Amino acid sequence: MTAPRIPGLTDLRPLGAGGFATVYRAHQAQLGRDVAVKIDNRVLAAERDRRRFLREAQAAAKLSGHPHVVGVHDADITAQGTPYLVMELCTGGSLADRLDRHGPLHPEQVRDLGIKLADALAAAHAEGVLHRDIKPGNILVDRYGTPKLADFGLAALLDAQGGSTVTRDALSPSYAPPEAFALAEPTPQADVYSLAATLYTLLAGKPPRPVPWPITSFDQLGEILRRPVPAVAGVPAALHETLARALHPDANLRTASAAQLRDELLDPMRQPTVPVPPRPKRKTWPLVAAAAGLVVLVVGGVLTWNLFNGDKVGAQGPGPATTRQGGQEDVPPFLKKCDSGYCVDKSTCFRGINAVGGKAATARKVGSCADEHFWEAFAGGWLSGDIPAVDSDELLASAEVKNVCTPAAMKANTRPTVDTTGWNITAVGYADGSRNYFLCLGSEPGAGEVVTSAFGS
Repeated sequence: MTAPRIPGLTDLRPLGAGGFATVYRAHQAQLGRDVAVKIDNRVLAAERDRRRFLREAQAAAKLSGHPHVVGVHDADITAQGTPYLVMELCTGGSLADRLDRHGPLHPEQVRDLGIKLADALAAAHAEGVLHRDIKPGNILVDRYGTPKLADFGLAALLDAQGGSTVTRDALSPSYAPPEAFALAEPTPQADVYSLAATLYTLLAGKPPRPVPWPITSFDQLGEILRRPVPAVAGVPAALHETLARALHPDANLRTASAAQLRDELLDPMRQPTVPVPPRPKRKTWPLVAAAAGLVVLVVGGVLTWNLFNGDKVGAQGPGPATTRQGGQEDVPPFLKKCDSGYCVDKSTCFRGINAVGGKAATARKVGSCADEHFWEAFAGGWLSGDIPAVDSDELLASAEVKNVCTPAAMKANTRPTVDTTGWNITAVGYADGSRNYFLCLGSEPGAGEVVTSAFGS
């Protein structure tokens, strides 16, 4: 196979290949060093997808200063249209290699690894970056013996292509949290589960809940994912309990953050001394077994299956709700009533949009518009039914949304000191209890990440 030409790099030699990408060792003559180059074999044809890939690569590159994250040196698109990352070369192999050659690690080694990797994960989550595929093969060792998380955010980068197979086929079943099998939106708690599953594997020589793949039925999958985590001989009880909490099948009852996991590993006897506020519970996961490949797929509005108790219940589509008790108009979250309908109340901003084929687009909200972001909400409204399983631009074109998310509505809601003429517009749907709504989002073309806002108070 002939390696693509990458500017500034010579002597590309294959190191390995996976389902979607090939990794090369290459020489960077300008700096006199060898690097690793990961080149995806799928083409990003749309300019919007290319911009999304590069933006996500920039977010991942911000983590390069962490001592336990593989550094990202560059990212771009080849002449053939395939995305690539230029990364730090780690010559010590992976922890999967180490496990194969030498067997399970000593509990103290695993605890030390867990502290370092959980700290790297906490730093990533603080930047709004998810990993989405933590496993022993994605933890590399550099020439100094330092363990480093590799492929940070790569799954998110490749979602730019918009195919549902990106997430499903890239799934590492024995390390993925239960919610991932329903293609639920990735979360920091999902990364916590995957890291805990990796640490357990390094202790036991096998994952905590090995998942045969392809799965033969979702009854079998549910039984596997509900199993308690077996204790490992010779592992201190406090360390086991720390990992078991992080491996809870219900994300709402799981260790809340990578920082908490790190702190509990630093002191395995440490547990939260005050009750952790419960996170809103997710809806149960709709699943169906495909007849041929037995691949788990999302099915909207047909059947909901609770992996935690095996019960089947009829799915209910949310109906419109426009008034509160007493006749007061009910306004969607983040919005207020204004002359153009519903406009954004307080500045509400989003890091990026995640669009996976066959699933409703989502957007990652940032805590404050003073944080780096790409999109800002300016208007919105209620949806009369389910959130359509389409990308954001298709939602924008729907009959219920297209006459709300308009340049005129954007201009009407723009602060007097800002000119939003020519801004990009899209829309994303959200659930609010039994009801659904959408937000109209705008972004300034070519501006990249910004820390200001054009709409709201």
